[in-house]
Amino acid sequence: MSGMKRRHFLTQSGLAAVGVGLAKADASKASECPLILFEKPMQTLGYEQMGEELAKMGVKGIEATIRRGGHIEQKDAESEVPKMVASLAKNGQTAVIAATNVSEANEETAKFLQILKANGITKYRMDYYRYDFKKDLLPQVKENSAKLKELVALNKEIGMQSLYQVHAGHKMAGSLVWDLAYMFDGISPEDGAIAFDLRHVKVETGLSFKLALAALKKHIRSIYVKDSKWTGERGNKIKNVPLDTGLVNQKVYDEVRDGLPVLPVSLHMEWGKASIYPKADVMEAVENFARDVKVLKTWL
Repeated sequence: MSGMKRRHFLTQSGLAAVGVGLAKADASKASECPLILFEKPMQTLGYEQMGEELAKMGVKGIEATIRRGGHIEQKDAESEVPKMVASLAKNGQTAVIAATNVSEANEETAKFLQILKANGITKYRMDYYRYDFKKDLLPQVKENSAKLKELVALNKEIGMQSLYQVHAGHKMAGSLVWDLAYMFDGISPEDGAIAFDLRHVKVETGLSFKLALAALKKHIRSIYVKDSKWTGERGNKIKNVPLDTGLVNQKVYDEVRDGLPVLPVSLHMEWGKASIYPKADVMEAVENFARDVKVLKTWL
C-alpha cells in the first residue's frame, strides 16, 4: 500500500472507530436511565413470578407498592421487603422506587425508611399533600413546605431521596406546579425531588406545559410515563389510553428528559380495566404493560 493510500486508510479507519465509539456512547447514555414498571395493576402476582415477567419485557425492575392496599403493607415491610427484593433479584430485577404513604418526618417514618435503605431501596414516592378549600391556600402551601423540609432533613440523615409525584386533581398540592416550585425552592434534589408525571402535567397545565416544565425542571429526578386524551361529545372528559395514542408522545418525553441527569423512568399503566387486576386476570395487565414497554423503548 502506498504512503498516501495508507494514510487515507488509517484516517478513514480512525474516523470509523470514532464513529463506532460515539455510537456506543450514545447507546450507553440512552440505556443509563433504568426503565421500571409501577407494579400496582399487577401486584397480585407473586414476587418471583413478577420478576420472571419483568425479565421477559427487558425492564430493570419496579416501583413497588409498599403502602396501604399495596403489595406490601408498611407494617409488614421489615419481614416482606427482604423477600420481595431477593425474589426479584433471581431474575435480575430490583425495587428501584417504593410508593409509600410517607408524608412527614416522625419516628415511624424513620424506622420505615431505614428498612427500605437496608434492603437497597433508596428512593421512595411520598404521599400527596391535599388542600382544604375551606381555608386560605397560601398558608397551606407554607405548612406543606415546612413538612417537606423536615422530611428532606430526615432523608439526608438516613441517605434516602423522596419523590413527590405531580398528580392530577383539584385538591392535590402540585397539580398546577406553581406551589411545588415554591415548596422545593432551596431543597437539594439529591434529598427531595419531583417525579414528573407526563400524563398528569399535560392534563392539568394544557397550553402552559412548557411553563410548568420550566418551573420544575431542576427538581426532576424521575419521569413517570403514561398517557390520556380528552374525549366525550364536548371534549371535556379525560380518558386513559395506551402510550403514544393521546397527549403523551416521544417529543413530550424528550423535552422533559433533555438536560437532566440519569434518573429512573417509571412506566404506569392506567388504561386497563382495573386499577389492580384480580389474580385471575392479572396476565392481562402484564400484556398491557408489555405493549407500552415496547413503545417506550423506542423513545429511550
